Parts: sequence; C-alpha cells; structure tokens
Amino acid sequence: MNYKDNDRYQIGIKMMQEKYEQSVIDSIDKTLYEFSPELADLVVSHGMAEVWGEKTSSIALKDKELLIAATLIAQGGCNEEFEGHIYNSLKVGNSKQQIKDLLTLLTLYVGVPKVLEKLPHVIKAFKKSDESK
Repeated sequence: MNYKDNDRYQIGIKMMQEKYEQSVIDSIDKTLYEFSPELADLVVSHGMAEVWGEKTSSIALKDKELLIAATLIAQGGCNEEFEGHIYNSLKVGNSKQQIKDLLTLLTLYVGVPKVLEKLPHVIKAFKKSDESK
C-alpha cells in the first residue's frame, strides 16, 4: 500500500512543512518511509494530521511546542527531538524568556537534574535560532 497517496498523509506532511526544517521532514518522509511505510504513516497520518491537527485544534501551536518540550524534559532522553521542539517553539513565536521560565517552573515538578540535563540542547536551539535570522 502506498500511504503517501492517502489524503491524511498529505495533510500531515503539509503540517510538518509549516513547522519543521526539510531535513526533519526527509528523515520521516524518505528515510523512515523506506524503512517502514507503516511506521511513517503512523507518525505522519496519525501523529501529525490527526493528533496535532484534528484532535488538538483548540491548543495553539505555540502552546503545543511548550507542552511537548515540558513532556520531553519530564520523561528524559529524546534529546534531538527535544532540541527540535525548542527550536520550533522559537520559530512559532515563543520567546527565549518563555522557554527559560518553563525550565524554571519545571524544576519544581520534575527536578533540577532533569532540567539541567536539557540545558545544552536549549542553548544549541537558541544558537541555531539566532543563526537562522
């Protein structure tokens, strides 16, 4: 089955193009799809089109990015994805101060070590954002 012909897959790719760099889209639409079309379809059609788009439409994109960043800090790991969401958070209109405030707030709920573990990735995302302007 060619999932790329599915309307929902196309909607998911379009949503990704609005917020991600082409290299991120390629890693899913090309690399992941080549490895497992079913897994790529799950990420694009279900994750992006259905969950990010349809089922959570009352949450602003700016807020979604902060929520995802907070969740990735709380769970730990996923450093590349976390860094990408911090970069995207800036790209969709959140400020560096909002992200710093998020980190400060999360020290109370997930602990200082988990927050500090992500600091190098925040700094890299800030730098990348500055360089892209």
